[in-house]
Amino acid sequence: MGSLLANPLATPLQLAVSPSQSDGVPQDLEASLRFAGCALIQSAGILLRLPQTTIATAIVLFQRFYLICSMREHPIRSTASAALFLSSKLTEQPRKPRDILNVLKYILTVPTPCPISPPSPSDSDPAQKSDPESYYVPESTYFAHRTLLLNLETHILRAIAFQTHVSLPYTLAINYLQALDALKSNRRIVKVTFGYLTDALLSPSLLYVTHQPNALAVAAIYLAARDCGVKMPDASVVPGGGGEGGWWEVFDVEREELGFLVVCLKAVGDWVVHEVEKWRGSWGALLAVNEEDGSAEGVERELESRRRAEE
Repeated sequence: MGSLLANPLATPLQLAVSPSQSDGVPQDLEASLRFAGCALIQSAGILLRLPQTTIATAIVLFQRFYLICSMREHPIRSTASAALFLSSKLTEQPRKPRDILNVLKYILTVPTPCPISPPSPSDSDPAQKSDPESYYVPESTYFAHRTLLLNLETHILRAIAFQTHVSLPYTLAINYLQALDALKSNRRIVKVTFGYLTDALLSPSLLYVTHQPNALAVAAIYLAARDCGVKMPDASVVPGGGGEGGWWEVFDVEREELGFLVVCLKAVGDWVVHEVEKWRGSWGALLAVNEEDGSAEGVERELESRRRAEE
């Protein structure tokens, strides 16, 4: 029986060539679409007043799904709504399909703090302002969207073989900080640690499906301690320790893995800024879903545009 603190991780073969790349989606476009889906789930979860554990679980399920299925076959926007719906039930924070669909539509229509929302229109040009009726899914298409959401929920469960267990590093990080006696000197370290763990959900390196929660927690604490100026003890004085290595070895994390995670976590911010600028004002079109058959219309248009540019 596996540990409840461990997660099933992606295999090297799944990371080398994803189903989306095999289906003709370039690697850079796949990374942008993954980011868009994760950012959409994060922002929708906040607007739905869901706890971070529910949001993070949805993002992990979303990432696992696309290790097995193609983004051309299952649109990002629909999969994000299905993953959030499934996660809300798994974590006993259920939300109605209508609420989830309306929130996603709102984020992609109205300027919000979400990085993939459209830019704010000019106050001097009223024609640029969107119609309030476009903020939600109309009744004429709601049932089609709900059917697609429920069907995709079933696809997600089948694709991941009903492996819905997700162990998150947030609680572990608190326990590790208490063991390191790091909460007394600066309680801000908890907030900064959680910030890094949340940033990791957007990483193009898929950190939550390639590394175990204990390693993620240690890397976030390492960076937070450096940012907050908190000095960490030697391994010999940590409860359960006794060696001469770094404190992270007490939590079964090797120096090489820690170094890799630290580099990845520090790079997330710049990468997100680059992606937001690259697709500014175009996220809605890229994530567009065909109203009739539920296909990834936006992705197909982008692929066709790239093919024409190469000719």
